[in-house]
Amino acid sequence: MHQSSPEDSVVDDRSSTASSLEDFERRSEVILRWDPHGKFLRFNKGNQLVQHLMVNYSKAKRAFENRDSGFESILEPHQTLTITGTESDEKTLRRSRFEAIDFLADIDREVRYIPDYGWIYPSMGRVDQENMISHYVDRVKWFHDRMEARSLSHVELIPLAKGLRREHYVQAADVFEDIGVDRIGMYGVQTPSLKKFVRRTESAIDVFDPGGILVIGKQSPPDVGQLPMRVDGVAGFWNWTQACNLTKDGYSSEELAKWHYKVKQKLRNGRTNRQVGLNTVLQKEVRTDGRGR
Repeated sequence: MHQSSPEDSVVDDRSSTASSLEDFERRSEVILRWDPHGKFLRFNKGNQLVQHLMVNYSKAKRAFENRDSGFESILEPHQTLTITGTESDEKTLRRSRFEAIDFLADIDREVRYIPDYGWIYPSMGRVDQENMISHYVDRVKWFHDRMEARSLSHVELIPLAKGLRREHYVQAADVFEDIGVDRIGMYGVQTPSLKKFVRRTESAIDVFDPGGILVIGKQSPPDVGQLPMRVDGVAGFWNWTQACNLTKDGYSSEELAKWHYKVKQKLRNGRTNRQVGLNTVLQKEVRTDGRGR
């Protein structure tokens, strides 16, 4: 029988410390969906707590075009900006790809872009759903290729896992792998059931095996605590504005700090959901969808 030695204890301590550091350093982004006007500008001026902001495409473009200094006058130097195309169905269909790529090219700071196009609802027929996913995947590939052709290295493309079930994700998997997608977005605003949303996220993890997932629309501390561990960023609007009682007259910085801390802790080490990706582990060599890794 092996007897422990002082050296064993040192190794165990080092392993434990390394594991703790890895958990602490893992990306855990609390992203505030934000409107670049009025009370939101006053809220953000000099704000050192908030590191990540998300603005929808239409509002971001309007704010950028109406200011000589672009985003520099409304963002703090330490903040990241994510521009999301997740707006109304009609807006995503009308949005010109060329207009969007020109807008991204004009931005003189690092930015993330989440493209969107069309819609997929359970009431749609199977063929209509598949066609819409095909259109979306083509659009993502187009953005990737144009970004490379124009050397837009300051733009990080984060495509959505578009669809309602595993077969939909499989439809996009080859293209996403070919263009090197490492982080995907999951849009949870239109899925009230957290349980259903978690199942879809698990399926997306199993198919895409991404390095990280940015969730939009599930940001309360209890909800975040139920998300799969692969989720490394959560974005939302209503939860943070209600938590700090943001109004035209101000907000509670103390309540914002408490809320932010709770969400951050859930992202780092407060998850109660089981570790997902079991199918990937069991089918590492041969997958049920016929795709190898």
